[in-house]
Amino acid sequence: MATQSVELVDITKRFGGKLVVDSVCLEVDQGEFVVILGPSGCGKTTTLRMLAGLESPESGRISVGGKIVTDAARGVFVRPEHRDIGMVFQSYAIWPHLTVFENVAFPLRVRRMAKREIEAKVAKVLALVGLAGESQRSATALSGGQMQRVALARALVFDPALLLFDEPLSNLDLKLREHLRGELKKLQRETGLTSVYVTHDQAEAVELADRVIVMQGGKVVQVGAPEMLFRRPRSRFVAEFIATANVIDGKVEALLGEKTARIGTPCGTGLSATFEQPISIGQDVQVVVHPEDCVLSPASKNGAGYPARVIEQQYQGTSTRYLVDWNGTPFQVVALGTYSRLETGSAVHLAIDPACATIIPR
Repeated sequence: MATQSVELVDITKRFGGKLVVDSVCLEVDQGEFVVILGPSGCGKTTTLRMLAGLESPESGRISVGGKIVTDAARGVFVRPEHRDIGMVFQSYAIWPHLTVFENVAFPLRVRRMAKREIEAKVAKVLALVGLAGESQRSATALSGGQMQRVALARALVFDPALLLFDEPLSNLDLKLREHLRGELKKLQRETGLTSVYVTHDQAEAVELADRVIVMQGGKVVQVGAPEMLFRRPRSRFVAEFIATANVIDGKVEALLGEKTARIGTPCGTGLSATFEQPISIGQDVQVVVHPEDCVLSPASKNGAGYPARVIEQQYQGTSTRYLVDWNGTPFQVVALGTYSRLETGSAVHLAIDPACATIIPR
């Protein structure tokens, strides 16, 4: 059984009378990489800041490594510097007048470590983040990616119990973000460090997280592994926020098996789909289908699938995004490959695997 490293219980926070974090509860296991995902204003950064000790909640309890660091009811509040937490900010927050070595060594000097120990620890962590040999460079001479590595090294150098990330890659260009995401996940696996990462970038969340915590309006609305959130969203918000999704209104026509039902939709034909939450015949539901899980083929007399027509196509290099008219309902399909095979206006067959169509109650 995994050892619990972080626990937030009924954390609530208001700013100017506005409720921004509403009774949030979450647990993070030792060595786990958890990503808090949500749109701007959902409360994710405020939650992270309360975990770090940069904000104090109005109610609730926070523990790190089995030690209570915040308990509003009992008046317990441990200052950030005593929480054994490393934090990497969006703005890097490194000192431009100091060298790479001095930036990284700062937390160790504050802890009054011996000079030889500081030198050894800084050298080790700079090698870990790919900055070996750069210790004497001025921080102002570094690229954005290098500055973020310095910030990460400074957060790691004192062996914290918990590492927090506040959208650390959002200021970098796309290629560098993708590269550093891979390095960051590899580094976390190597160190086994418990990590909580805040972002509004779905691709970041999916690539980095062992589990994703989706927030909306100050509340946690769903928690799960990235694949589970894609395959089994519990609400339209989660389905559309975690990725592009077709969401079709419908009514349950028949239960076809333990987890499969036939849904009547505006598209005019019964759509077979799977469900996790209990449903009943006649119930109003929605069906979630990701564009990448569909197949389009040229129309033919013996073609399998639903008849549709291509009304728009958008070539994207390694894929083509099609918008089709499915009996009056616009529907998106993504076809992988570098060649766009279907012309605008052409008749097609749309095939949807029932296992890739998810029913959620309305």
